[in-house]
Amino acid sequence: MKKMKNLIGLKSISTLLIAFVLVLGSCSKTDDSVFNATDSQNLNSESVSDSYSDEANDMSNISIGGVSEQQYNGARTEGDPVTNLKDLDDRLKCATVTITRTGNKDAPAGSILIDFGAGCTDSRGVVRKGKINVAYSGRRFSPGSKITTTFDGYFRNEVKIEGTHTLTNVQTALTSNPKFTVVIAGGKITFGDGKTITREQNFTREWQRASSPNADKWVITAGSKANGTNRNGKAYSMEVIADLVYSRACAISNKVFIAVSGTKKFTVDGKVYTVDYGTGNCDNEITVTVNGVTKTITVGADGN
Repeated sequence: MKKMKNLIGLKSISTLLIAFVLVLGSCSKTDDSVFNATDSQNLNSESVSDSYSDEANDMSNISIGGVSEQQYNGARTEGDPVTNLKDLDDRLKCATVTITRTGNKDAPAGSILIDFGAGCTDSRGVVRKGKINVAYSGRRFSPGSKITTTFDGYFRNEVKIEGTHTLTNVQTALTSNPKFTVVIAGGKITFGDGKTITREQNFTREWQRASSPNADKWVITAGSKANGTNRNGKAYSMEVIADLVYSRACAISNKVFIAVSGTKKFTVDGKVYTVDYGTGNCDNEITVTVNGVTKTITVGADGN
């Protein structure tokens, strides 16, 4: 039971990252005195790419956890793994899930096919269609384990997602705070109007586990980078310049779904944007600096 709670904690912390797109959408809409329309588009394009990519990685992580007998051990040997997986994540309830194992409990490996068919709707009204392919090898929290996610005609609502996402455990020894690289190659998001965002990414992410899953944190470490082109065809780059810390405790108690500390920097068309999340307080304030102008913005708990 404790290990299952830790799995749910992993899901909840990872999902916090998805909220970032809503946050930037909110601040850019309400602060036109600081950000013009181009600034808003520049900030939002990278965060949109980040959020869609992170949700795909989140579902892959949940699927691997759902077919693991133990978080530190190998493949499930009893019970119905498909039922267990669907019980873990509402997003997967209406999908057809096929699990193929090629390894064993001591050296788990295999694949998971998540097929949403022509379209199915989750409890929040999100429609997904197409397939997500997840290949895994090694015990998930052991050094060298790998999860590779690819897509086959996969859409989230009207947005098509492509690319190869690879999550690799980069610990040198088994520890209580596992660390992973999250690499995206050939990432592409295509919107209903035909415009696209491309993304190449190399993040390092640490899961800081506490005695209670409700106190867990995710940390995207300084030096993590992404680059690509935004919806206007402009090249962008993003770098985390101070560790981004996401707190589940803050999400539960204060509905703070953004990072509580850390700084990231965007560069688009020669213009630099710096987003500072503070020093650890459970609040919805961010400080954005562009062209020497700094503005502290309070965003709603739901991004509005």
